[in-house]
Amino acid sequence: MFRVLTAFSKVASSTFCFLLISCSSPVDDLARHASFEPRLLQEDLDYLIATLEKRHVDFYQRANRDSIQRMAAQVRGQLTQPMNRMEFFRVVGQLNPYFNDAHCLVFPLIEEADAKKAEGCKPFPFHVVLDEAGALRPERSYARKSDHVTVEKSWSLDSINGIATAEVLDRITRYSHGETPQLRRHMTTLLFADWLFTLYGWCGEYNLVFNAGKKSARITGADEWKSLEANVVQYNRLEILSDSIGYLRLNSFDVDEHEDAYEAFIENAFDSLATRRTDKLIIDVRGNTGGQSDAGAQVLQYLTDKKLSQVSRAYDRIHEGNAGWFNYRGQPGQLKEMDLSTDDMIKPIEPSKRFRGTVVVLFDEMTYSAGIIFITIVQDHQLAVTIGRPTGGFANQTGNIESFRLPHTQLTVYAPARKFVRPNGNTAVHPVTPDVVVTPPDTLVTDDYVLQRALAELRNKK
Repeated sequence: MFRVLTAFSKVASSTFCFLLISCSSPVDDLARHASFEPRLLQEDLDYLIATLEKRHVDFYQRANRDSIQRMAAQVRGQLTQPMNRMEFFRVVGQLNPYFNDAHCLVFPLIEEADAKKAEGCKPFPFHVVLDEAGALRPERSYARKSDHVTVEKSWSLDSINGIATAEVLDRITRYSHGETPQLRRHMTTLLFADWLFTLYGWCGEYNLVFNAGKKSARITGADEWKSLEANVVQYNRLEILSDSIGYLRLNSFDVDEHEDAYEAFIENAFDSLATRRTDKLIIDVRGNTGGQSDAGAQVLQYLTDKKLSQVSRAYDRIHEGNAGWFNYRGQPGQLKEMDLSTDDMIKPIEPSKRFRGTVVVLFDEMTYSAGIIFITIVQDHQLAVTIGRPTGGFANQTGNIESFRLPHTQLTVYAPARKFVRPNGNTAVHPVTPDVVVTPPDTLVTDDYVLQRALAELRNKK
């Protein structure tokens, strides 16, 4: 969830619910329909780079200065003809991968997409994910309300409107955002409908082919689709697996619009584990791209008998927009260090409610933002064994993400002004590696091999 943050407890994630866009001044109709002369486009390019240099907490520690300059020169060389906003995005958006931060990007054109949606031209209807083999699949199973035709989450998507999915993903990746190439590839799925509209102009009509041509679906603007999975709070859920092992799936920490429901869900989940005398628990945050750190803290309070720091310290980049009245927070350009080791500490739940069994935590390359903060707390305070694959993002996450608009085209840009350092104080720039790294098997399997490894780990615990 992107938002302007004033405290650690509201850590920003990359779930993109557009709160900052709705808070900033709207794009006027003139800009949405205008054609901009090359001089104005070049001024927007210059403004983009200069503003990121001022606002981003560690822009050139993440981005390579020479790479940015070379890519900006290539972009400038393409700004020789008048362009509208969409045409300009398709040029300037190529800078996104070079920022090396999933919290920093020129955002795709949701204003134009919203206008089309208001006209009845609907966006792509399914949430999608990349599986371990790199295949694009629906994240959940869906049914069309009119005739109950289903699209199953087990299906791999081969093509959209006659273009191979691999080609679509390659194109989106050239505009995607994230610290590593692997993360950028996975991040293509997070704004998938917006990318399809911005890069291809697709809305309303989609011809989909699945499973090497064995399945297909034609989608029209009149279709209404319903997820076939129960949605308690953002598809978080508790199951009891074989051998009475609890499985707590934390799909998202982006629950600020469902705070009471989420708090009740977590409380009921641990009450249920206690009632069933479950002494082994899997917490799965694979694919959890974050939200509010408080959501993770509500889970972690059940796993500890002492207060837990969530981060050790943070750094703020002071700029004209956040310096405060008379620059009371500091001078623009200053990097302000803050000790947060005793701020917003996680307090243990009362002893009678504490989970005292064995816990393992699963994560992968798409665990991000507040999801990464969750797993670094688990690792640094030794709350559980972690299992899975290394994250695509870095251990020390950026936050306090703010938006600004380019002056002429009014494209929206996100930039983080804060960086958090994990609880143990390690400032190294690298992904988070699980205690037990699980690699894909040599042969294609349909089972969740990471979950199977976690079950084996727990069954070996006496």
